[in-house]
Amino acid sequence: MKKTIYLYKSGTLKRKDFSLACVTKDETIPIPIRQVDLIICFSEITLNKRVLELLNAYGISIFFFTHNANYIGQFLPKQHYDGSCLVKQVHAYENEETRLYIAKQMTYVSLHNCLSVLKYYEKKGRNLIYEINEIEKIIEKIKSKESISELLLMEARAKQFYYHGFEEITKNKDFVFEKRMVCPPKNEMNTMMSYGYALLYSHYLSVLYRSSLLPSISFIHSLSKSKDSLQYDLADILKPVLVDRLIFRLIRKNQIRKDMFEYGIDGSCYLNKEGASFFVKEFDKQLNKTIQIQKVDYSYKRLISKEVHELSNYIREKSTEFNPFLMNW
Repeated sequence: MKKTIYLYKSGTLKRKDFSLACVTKDETIPIPIRQVDLIICFSEITLNKRVLELLNAYGISIFFFTHNANYIGQFLPKQHYDGSCLVKQVHAYENEETRLYIAKQMTYVSLHNCLSVLKYYEKKGRNLIYEINEIEKIIEKIKSKESISELLLMEARAKQFYYHGFEEITKNKDFVFEKRMVCPPKNEMNTMMSYGYALLYSHYLSVLYRSSLLPSISFIHSLSKSKDSLQYDLADILKPVLVDRLIFRLIRKNQIRKDMFEYGIDGSCYLNKEGASFFVKEFDKQLNKTIQIQKVDYSYKRLISKEVHELSNYIREKSTEFNPFLMNW
């Protein structure tokens, strides 16, 4: 499995001995080009055309964020689209029955994984019966829905119950949740969620650009939300089990501290440099943890590729069903 490189120090990306290195004021950081599939930069990084040629040759994506995970831009290697797959993906989007089937599968699995997280902590002594029961009722109704807009309403309602359980899970007065807040996040939990989700989106988009799928054609999220909206459809499947569980663990085990955050005069809250570095390292550890699916070990990073492959196979009619990852404890 190839690695993700996270760059925190300002510097210059340079070609070095047919590979890549990041040259900073204090050191030269080698980047083994054949072992990398994604680079994420949180600092001031300069690069030239020769570096872009190398990244393109090895199919490496590079994403640029501010240190508090506000997205700046990206370089994606040239994608060689499979014309027949592109036609089938457009057909799947335009065919109401097919699009609704894909959307239902994604919504069902996303909410099931939210439910699995709550059930996990219920077994650990948290009082989450009310939230679990309400989400189960909503999940039972998904198959009967006949439109994307109905599914979105169901999902939004279920997420309210899911979020309602967050503070019961963490039981930490220093880290309250209240409600989901973005642009900007207003407290520490929302900050970590936004940070983690941004990282997860980057990984999905990197895989999508190496696949035969067109990232701009999604099945749930509006095409107007982003030119690459398919990443949001797919990321909802793993958000609960990858990002949310990571945040709960950091809080419950007192691994994250209040002094790892900074606050703006507008009430915004962001991870400071120490906090961002710590969170990204923990995210990467979580990404490389393995789980067993049908007696095969998968890291979460490999699972992202598997999910994209599963959708691609269904769209290309290589499989008759689309079954995203279901977390069961």
